[in-house]
Amino acid sequence: MATSSQTPNITSLVPGDDEPDGDGLVLTRLATRLQNRIPDLCTLKTFYDGREQVPLQSVPKSATSTASAIYRRFVDICPLNLAHTIVDAVVTSQHPTGFRLVADKTMRSTEADDMWDKCGMDVRALNMFMDASLYGAAYAMVFSKGSPSYIQRLSPWTTEISDDKDSAIVYGWSEDEQVERITLYRIIRNDDGQIQKVYSRTAKHETKARTLPSDSVDDEDTVYGIANDDSQKRPQLEAQFEWEGASSDGDWAFAVKCGCLPIVKMTTPNGKGQFESSLKTLKSIDQQRFQRLCIQEMQAFKQRWVQGDMPEYYQKNDPAVKANRARAGDKIDYSELFEMGPAALWLLPADAKIGESSITDITPIVTAASSDIKHLAGSTGTPLSILSPDTAGSAEGAKLTTRMLRLKVRDMNMRANDTFVLLLKMALTALGSNASEERFETTWEPIDLPTELEMAEAASQVKGVIPLKTIARRFLHMTETEIAEMIQDAQDTSFLNAMSRQSAALDANARQTESLADSSYLDDTGSFSSDSSGSDGLSSDVSDEGDSFSDLEV
Repeated sequence: MATSSQTPNITSLVPGDDEPDGDGLVLTRLATRLQNRIPDLCTLKTFYDGREQVPLQSVPKSATSTASAIYRRFVDICPLNLAHTIVDAVVTSQHPTGFRLVADKTMRSTEADDMWDKCGMDVRALNMFMDASLYGAAYAMVFSKGSPSYIQRLSPWTTEISDDKDSAIVYGWSEDEQVERITLYRIIRNDDGQIQKVYSRTAKHETKARTLPSDSVDDEDTVYGIANDDSQKRPQLEAQFEWEGASSDGDWAFAVKCGCLPIVKMTTPNGKGQFESSLKTLKSIDQQRFQRLCIQEMQAFKQRWVQGDMPEYYQKNDPAVKANRARAGDKIDYSELFEMGPAALWLLPADAKIGESSITDITPIVTAASSDIKHLAGSTGTPLSILSPDTAGSAEGAKLTTRMLRLKVRDMNMRANDTFVLLLKMALTALGSNASEERFETTWEPIDLPTELEMAEAASQVKGVIPLKTIARRFLHMTETEIAEMIQDAQDTSFLNAMSRQSAALDANARQTESLADSSYLDDTGSFSSDSSGSDGLSSDVSDEGDSFSDLEV
């Protein structure tokens, strides 16, 4: 942690609290870093929204009011908005599918999965991926109570954390109270570096409007203004904060057990957005589009001129004088004589010549813009086919062009894994679990997901060689939940098939028994059989030669 001796000119935002390494100076350093980052965030959001503008100096100052309005319209429509595509190419490739214990790679961590679903992390994770790719950092915080959620996303516009991760701040503004607050979170360690306590403390300042803009729709005009107008005043926090109550450490016992702050930060490799290092290239592409639009517009209205010894005043023999449309000696108004129209005729002197501006070839400008887009794709690791869909190539070439994107997404997934695991550990610990002692990891959907046909062919090649669950996991890319459902479905299907076979066997036996019974009591003609044996195999009581009662009479 930096001390006041390292920053001698710093003025504490909390007057009177300027002790070296005290809460006032720690809060001030982090708040100053946050407010200095705001203009960059405004620029990144403006480019992502496609609201950047070429410098107004590009508009000719000598232009008429009508031409100036046209130029300003070109300023508004010339952005190509490639930044949106660069960011989304990474975000849409990140899909966490669950968690599993490190001790047993195939054992699904049901507690972590349940907490993930309970906190609505499917959506919150997407927002964090967006923040990290767009602004270079994403934040989330764990609370001791699950209402409304144990895990909540924090905005890079309001959050800052120190490099040693021992302190952090969260800025907020209440419109109802007309108060802005900065909450400080700090870790206190003993001489051995072990965490003794995690506490929070809030400073407030009464103001009619928030000092630091946000990324909400309500502040878009302010954000776009800061990004497009260098002369606009940058946000500056006033040194008029005061502490609101004493520090509190009762709600952060779970953070002490997990050995960290309740706020977790996820960053890109260089801490910058995916296109932040290529802002100058994006600006040059927009500038070239502005120039091309201006050239095309000007060529739609070609400049024409008449060259020769043109009289300045009407003469007696002029057709206009003879037709009583003008008088001799009047000054000729050539703007009326050379009117444009389908049936317009121009009366010119014998030695007059008419000229017209030639067409400007914009091919070099279009070619230069295409070249800049290729360089932009290479510098940001974005496949050219995404930035320029008309790019043709083979399937193998497409795989090579997406290699940088796959590596970039893999790197972001590894960084996100540490963030998500730490968040879930703290959330489960706050719930009362002993998750702080367990090790688990995030499972991800493949970055380059094969087609169903490719997965089926791969699974059929290893069938009988590799166990079914391994095939489902490695070749069909199924999650542990989907594998469990598959096994349950297989068991249900086997049970139903067994029941069906047993039912069919019983039906067959019943039909066979009925058939045997019918053949015993009936002959082929449908009459009773003359067989002396009964259907049960015993001898009949009826004599073959006559009535059995005749013997009783003798």
